[in-house]
Amino acid sequence: MSHQHEHECAPPEEGLRRWIGTEGVHLDVRGLECPEPMVRILGTIDSGEAGNVLIVHVDQEPLFLYPELDDRGWSYELVSQCDHHDASEGVMVRLVRMRP
Repeated sequence: MSHQHEHECAPPEEGLRRWIGTEGVHLDVRGLECPEPMVRILGTIDSGEAGNVLIVHVDQEPLFLYPELDDRGWSYELVSQCDHHDASEGVMVRLVRMRP
């Protein structure tokens, strides 16, 4: 039996876009029109509000975001969803600051 990291998939309050969980800051940009998800994610990083770990909840894997994260010194990995989530509810990406 594999031990998967438990993730907080849902915000503590309905409609909340940003919250702090045990793993770090969460940012939910699902359902926003492009380029708003990338703008909000980069804005959170650039403002310093992300801390060192940012978990983003997106509709699909944000391939265009990755080069921007590389430029800013952040790593990224897709993380598994909670058991009650399915693929239609989007994906979660864990971003970690690699350099100040």
